[in-house]
Amino acid sequence: MIRKPMRSTLAVTTKATDLTLLTEAERREAAGLAADDASKDALLLALDQRIAAAIMSECNIAIGSGAEPTLKQEVLTETFYSVHLDRLLLSRRHNVAITSLTDCESVLTTDDYIVDPEAGILTRMRSGCPSCWRSSKVIVVYEAGFETVPADLKFAAMDFFRSEWLARSRDPLVKRVQTDVFEVESTTTDYWVGSVPGQSREGAVPDIVSGQLKRFRNVRV
Repeated sequence: MIRKPMRSTLAVTTKATDLTLLTEAERREAAGLAADDASKDALLLALDQRIAAAIMSECNIAIGSGAEPTLKQEVLTETFYSVHLDRLLLSRRHNVAITSLTDCESVLTTDDYIVDPEAGILTRMRSGCPSCWRSSKVIVVYEAGFETVPADLKFAAMDFFRSEWLARSRDPLVKRVQTDVFEVESTTTDYWVGSVPGQSREGAVPDIVSGQLKRFRNVRV
């Protein structure tokens, strides 16, 4: 008998109201502005939104129907089909709290499973012992993500924000600009060919920021 591969769908039941990672005050600080300088708040907000989106892409945060991907707290409904696994891996993780869990037509209680809240791993329990998931359909309603942005994620977002804000006034592909003034002014601009120093790979997130996101990165399978 050929076993069908497991499929799953993810829907955002209650989405986060704000996808940015920094506060208004933190955005001003990262841009080098005074705490009461609101003159560039619209630009800062737009940049914060782009940075958050780039970080979610870098970390492979699962996209659920109904909202953009985020590491901030949301309520999600995930449905798994043709489940034949030792453990069930949720598409979102961090601070996972199960609201309801249905195995076919049976509503499971907290005695029927164990959840790893950081990893988002569900273990089926039977008679107090770990078991396997064997089901045609499992529906999990759960909370996942951060109600308050953790310090390490905020630190990475701040570094990324500063880098992008400073890059507005310069071209990162420029290697050297040389201006010779003798009888007639002459300017020569040299550009980097290939990778820009400090960036060993393609992608919107700088290497130094990417390294700070290790905890939040998901491996695609």
